[in-house]
Amino acid sequence: MTAKPILLTLGLYLLAITLAASAPRSSWFEARTTGARTITMRGAAEFGPGAPDAGNAPFVLSLGAESSAGAVIFTRQGGGRFEPGVYPLEVGGAGSVQALVVTGSPTRPTGAFHARTGTLTITRSRDDGMEGRFDIDAVGFEASDPGDEGKELVVRGTFTASPGAQPGH
Repeated sequence: MTAKPILLTLGLYLLAITLAASAPRSSWFEARTTGARTITMRGAAEFGPGAPDAGNAPFVLSLGAESSAGAVIFTRQGGGRFEPGVYPLEVGGAGSVQALVVTGSPTRPTGAFHARTGTLTITRSRDDGMEGRFDIDAVGFEASDPGDEGKELVVRGTFTASPGAQPGH
């Protein structure tokens, strides 16, 4: 990863932490990883526009932003809320769905991995909640060896997400 993608990655992670600060506790996610790390991640889950005042704000689905084990962040630039269906994970492009997996806690991340391939499956999507599952094949680096950006991580999980609080509300 070059400096610009790393800064974008960290910015999206901080955005997800901010969104998660007001997540209702009825939301949850659970995921298991294999590959570079074998961990189970659990925590709150929420969704909403990443920057509601921006014209082309990304839609963000944040899973476990405050978890001590790690988080999964899905974003779609200017695409609005996910409706029921299967969304392929892509590296870029207008309207594409991207995923970032950060292992470790928000204050002590141990790795950052971006999805190469995979799917986000939404089984229910309403204003009051969203449910689904995901399968991610990611690549990235561990904090102990940031020069090796070829570490592979497979992540599988499920979630029930609540809408995040909007700034100013």
